[in-house]
Amino acid sequence: MIKNKEEIIRENTDKISQIVKNYVEELDTLSETRSFTIDAIEKMWECLDNDTKVIYREIGQEIISQIDEREIIKSKKANIN
Repeated sequence: MIKNKEEIIRENTDKISQIVKNYVEELDTLSETRSFTIDAIEKMWECLDNDTKVIYREIGQEIISQIDEREIIKSKKANIN
């Protein structure tokens, strides 16, 4: 069982939401300039991808640190016996 599951979901949903909001706002601002090119859009996509990968990696690490090892140990012991 994962401890603090709801908190992990809430915190990371907020982080991802903020990243997406920033991306859309930056893209909107860029769209009103002469710098609005496919190249610029691709760079922004790359940044969005990198930023979300960081969050996903953090989620994975947080979940692993919050797993209740007792259940895993019980399961392992049951399989050994």
